[in-house]
Amino acid sequence: MRKTLIKAAVVGASVLALSGITAGAAQASVQGPDIMGTGSFQDCMDWGKALKPNGTVEDFACMVGSEPNTYELTPFYKG
Repeated sequence: MRKTLIKAAVVGASVLALSGITAGAAQASVQGPDIMGTGSFQDCMDWGKALKPNGTVEDFACMVGSEPNTYELTPFYKG
């Protein structure tokens, strides 16, 4: 029982640490408006990856759109 509680505490602390890192990274970025696109989810990922090297965006997120064969790309700009 004691080993289980220790493992649970370590896992819980790790999750909180990762959440804090993610929250800190999100605060350093400015979320832009969603950009609607036509194509597959992979098309969205490819577009987002193409925007990163040229410095246009710091990071991005892709979501499947509400209509078939659509997506939404959310850019994150440097804060």
